[in-house]
Amino acid sequence: MAPLPAWRDLADLLAVAAPDDDALAAPWRRGNEGAVWFSRGAWALAALVRWWQDGRDRPARLWLPDYFCDASSTGARDNGAELVFYPVGEDLQPRWPVLRALARSAPPDLFAVVHYFGQAADGHAARAFCAETGALMIEDAAHVTAPAPGIGVYGDFVLYCPHKTLAVPDGAVLLVRDRSRAAALTRAGAGPGHGAPAAAPWLARRLVQKCLPAALLKARVRLTGPAFGDDPPVRVLAPTPALSRVARRTLTRVRDKLAAARRQRRRNEETLRRACDGRAGYRPFFASAPDAPYRFVLDCADGGEDRFLALRRRGCPAETWPDLPPEVLAEPERHAAAVALRRRLVFLPVHQSVAPRHLSDWLI
Repeated sequence: MAPLPAWRDLADLLAVAAPDDDALAAPWRRGNEGAVWFSRGAWALAALVRWWQDGRDRPARLWLPDYFCDASSTGARDNGAELVFYPVGEDLQPRWPVLRALARSAPPDLFAVVHYFGQAADGHAARAFCAETGALMIEDAAHVTAPAPGIGVYGDFVLYCPHKTLAVPDGAVLLVRDRSRAAALTRAGAGPGHGAPAAAPWLARRLVQKCLPAALLKARVRLTGPAFGDDPPVRVLAPTPALSRVARRTLTRVRDKLAAARRQRRRNEETLRRACDGRAGYRPFFASAPDAPYRFVLDCADGGEDRFLALRRRGCPAETWPDLPPEVLAEPERHAAAVALRRRLVFLPVHQSVAPRHLSDWLI
């Protein structure tokens, strides 16, 4: 599901001189935002929580959508945040009347809106809600390759996760609209340790993937992988908040390829979209292709598990949503849309390393 590095990029790791944080973040900045780098997006949320709580006598009230990966909330949870998972509809947009009712008793301090799978959320409505409640707005653009129309425009903070969209071992950047806050957020981001993830395991996996023939990789997909309804085991967030040196050097090489990666992702998404035409059970979730697609999203209302298993048998590394927060699962009626989407949506890779000839074959 992840893009592979080019041989030239790997060969140049030792020769590349890495720029400072702001310069490294240039492709994601729209203006003069400050840039704070982390290994993972979960650490960025943790830093925001610690920064907000500094000098205050209560935990930060962080609102996240209920269709949210539980692992991504671990950092904020571990740092004492009061997490509120607000409901989204089956279009993945916040249910604003419900949110306004919730805010009357306990308004958010930090409010996150997610640009799911590269599709822009209603940032204007989210900005208006934050103005009403006094919350600071976080645009979660972890699924977005680079700024796009309606993305990175409205938030006090904008979070991108290049490690999800580019061939790098780790890397997430928090853009800070008010630069005066950047230094404090950098200090808050240090967390319980100043370590960075080891890049060697990532390098080893990617080298194996680049060397193995496609037939063997497809066979591995058919024989391994989680069941449709399985959630990953709960993991403790490792104390490695910092961007690794290998990631910094790799980012320096591959960030100039963002435009090409984005174009290839759109072409791959459109290829799969055309392949779905006239096929029963293969309905694209979005009416039109996102500007910077992260995955191709299939809405399998007739049976997500059956479609998922059929794709895996063909060697397609199809995925489901990794997990939902326990608070969401504990109240399935309140969070009915999130639970339904977890059971219906199936995701196919569209990243820039996917060979176009494989895309249509997956849907035969």
